[in-house]
Amino acid sequence: MFACDPWRGCEAGMFFALQAAWPGFRTALMTDHAETDFADIFAASPLVLASRASALAMAQADIVQECLSPLPSEILSLTTRGDRILDRSLADAGGKGLFVKELERRLLDGDCDAAVHSMKDMETSFAEGTVIAAVLPREDRRDALVGRFESLDALPDGAVVGTASVRRKAILLHHRPDLRIELLRGNVNTRLAALADGRYDAIILAMAGLRRLNLDVPHVPIDPAIMPSAAAQGALSIQTRAGGTARNDAVIAACAALNCHQAATEVGAERALLRFLDGSCHTPIAASAGLVADGGLTLDAMILRPDGSAAHRGTLSGPAVDADRLGRELGAQLLDQAGGRDFLA
Repeated sequence: MFACDPWRGCEAGMFFALQAAWPGFRTALMTDHAETDFADIFAASPLVLASRASALAMAQADIVQECLSPLPSEILSLTTRGDRILDRSLADAGGKGLFVKELERRLLDGDCDAAVHSMKDMETSFAEGTVIAAVLPREDRRDALVGRFESLDALPDGAVVGTASVRRKAILLHHRPDLRIELLRGNVNTRLAALADGRYDAIILAMAGLRRLNLDVPHVPIDPAIMPSAAAQGALSIQTRAGGTARNDAVIAACAALNCHQAATEVGAERALLRFLDGSCHTPIAASAGLVADGGLTLDAMILRPDGSAAHRGTLSGPAVDADRLGRELGAQLLDQAGGRDFLA
């Protein structure tokens, strides 16, 4: 399905983790014999993809399943702790890992072969004994203003805007200090219902989610010059067990064939910055990288106070092969502008 080269520009450490897990995976993936072996393995027992049970997560798992075709596969839907806790922000409930750790546990227990994640939900470290086998081609990474207003500036004074993201809240307040930002949790349909009920004047959702669900609701993309996206927003990742058995090796190779050079390189730079800043769902950080025609990479990032009262933003460009270094260097530059790590405390 994808013209992306799966062997170039992987997220920092991904390629080497895969090599360590299975030194022969690159050669094996490119042979007809390996494809025959995969077909035999998965014909006897289909490849099982774990996914959160929400409509959006299942739509994302469907994308991966379609990409793996014609290999036989099944989807295991799971309700995570993050899906069950709706009365507080993720930061207060325990962090982004609430969406990921249940899937990781089931992966390590052998209940599934791979887990499909919205990569922006993944913390900068993940379960030992697993690897990120692929980052799929990226959807629209922008945020959307959902509702009847045509822009953030068109919102009336004191308008109530719903979001659960500390990044979105901080950026909204930085741009429009008069806005009232109220907590909004739940799946996409629950959030849209809350807007329809009049609890909010507008809500913020990801363009990627609206597109993957084919939702026809009034919305406008928010200019990234105002609201840069979260690290890895719009990117799907496939997490697998590390190699060591014929089945694990086959799963890694089958999923690695879907890896997209552009998405993996961009996400690698963004997550390197996040990792350097020790970013979490408590920390308002935006990071968005893009490949340019000459093989270079430009990274745009922003750090803010949670109340939006102060912000620092910068860009850095360099060779795409140095994605990890660019992320770390821009993170250091932002901290220098902000006067040190206390800004993020």
